[in-house]
Amino acid sequence: MRVVFHQRVELVGDVLVPASDLADIDHAGYARAMSKYDDTPERQRLKVTEIPGLARTWTEVVFLSPVHPHAIWRAWREIRGRELPRAEFWAIPADDLPHGTVVLDRTVSAVGDPLDPAEIAPFDPASFTTATEVPAANRAWLEEMVRRGVSGAWFHGIPHVLAPGAVPVRGARVIGWEEPD
Repeated sequence: MRVVFHQRVELVGDVLVPASDLADIDHAGYARAMSKYDDTPERQRLKVTEIPGLARTWTEVVFLSPVHPHAIWRAWREIRGRELPRAEFWAIPADDLPHGTVVLDRTVSAVGDPLDPAEIAPFDPASFTTATEVPAANRAWLEEMVRRGVSGAWFHGIPHVLAPGAVPVRGARVIGWEEPD
């Protein structure tokens, strides 16, 4: 399987756009997108975090997951002992991503800190394969959330595929994360 994933959101047209682009086309959507960065000082700094090699900031890219949502859902069920509420995702063909897409695997920098250029690699759709298991960092994060009795941030510890601009969803299919394929 060679697809990446994005949790379904309300679209303006038939493309996913970076959060910053919403300022001109959907004021309420822009406000919702930006409000998720208001909760901690680290997350507030994310809005202006530059992506090395892209000449774009955090809010000027579309975030996609290289891990099948079912893997996250399954890991949560194994660790927590119960299922996550239904959520839907676009499964977007890797070949549909814009030129210049990169992968961010945050292993050096902390949330809100400048990204280390070594954490960024070009995205090659021809060699890409969808991950069907969560990385160890994500599993450890999920275990910590269960220990603390909280939920959310299920994609923490998972690399990000960062698309510099609009991502078409015409060729995408919609799946729920409880669906293995």
